[in-house]
Amino acid sequence: MIESFLTVGQQVLMLFMLIGVGFLLGKLKLLNAQGSLCMSNLMLYAVIPCLVVSSFQRPLEAEHLQNFGLTLLLSLVVHIVMIAISGAALRRADADRRSIYCLCAVMANCGFMAFPLQSALYGSLGVFYGSAYMVIFNICTWTYALYMAAGGDKSVLKLRTVLLNPTIISLVLALTLYLTEISLPDLLLTPINYISSLNVPLPMIIIGFHLSQADLKTALQDKGAVTSIVLRLIVSPLVSLGLCLLLQLDSMLSTVVVIAAATPAAAVVTMLVSKFGKNAPLSSSLVSIHTLCSAVTIPLMVALTQLLIH
Repeated sequence: MIESFLTVGQQVLMLFMLIGVGFLLGKLKLLNAQGSLCMSNLMLYAVIPCLVVSSFQRPLEAEHLQNFGLTLLLSLVVHIVMIAISGAALRRADADRRSIYCLCAVMANCGFMAFPLQSALYGSLGVFYGSAYMVIFNICTWTYALYMAAGGDKSVLKLRTVLLNPTIISLVLALTLYLTEISLPDLLLTPINYISSLNVPLPMIIIGFHLSQADLKTALQDKGAVTSIVLRLIVSPLVSLGLCLLLQLDSMLSTVVVIAAATPAAAVVTMLVSKFGKNAPLSSSLVSIHTLCSAVTIPLMVALTQLLIH
């Protein structure tokens, strides 16, 4: 367990060094909110789609396809369980903050934070499996998260929004190429790989900028904030680990799932909260606190997974 903790801890430490760059840029006013938004759009519309397509450029193997399906199903169950648990645990939270706490407890940063770790530990195969978790996350983003951020307004829920987002579109394309065993020529694959290589430094710099703007003291004014942190960083990965043990998944697949489930609250929470005129500063600060705490909890959860599943 100690060896696993140190291995993952080293990877997390390197990510936080990159976060430190974003933090300094923010504090020195060399990066502002508009620049961060542009970088986030670059991640959403170019880097993550290229990363997904690149990770699916591999020989078609029945075992890999089965594992992808298992990860998809497992991710769906984890999200449903976390929605139920957060709803019950935070039912007495302040009405103005409750939706933000629930969103932070359920919505994991499984793209920006998990992909770099999954890639560092298992290469493109780690991202291949990790993208299954991302599919469910995206569906929850444009259904549950949108509904909560809108204050329970069902009119915001549209099938077109769920299906026509960059991650889902790129995944459909990548799966089509994978299932038909079509290999992209180097002329296309090389620039795709160049863009996907930004997956590690770019999101960390964005996270670092948000940390530089956070008001951590204000975010921790009541116990609902602490509850959201515990749910997101401890309960979620433990639920995932329990399901992996129940399904008798192997160590690699289990670790990929636990990494995704153990990541801090997603930045999309702040984006949606801002969109509907809610408490964006609270959301941003809470996401930042989650991120800081995850430096310890992610290595612990991964080490525990690899200790229990060989």
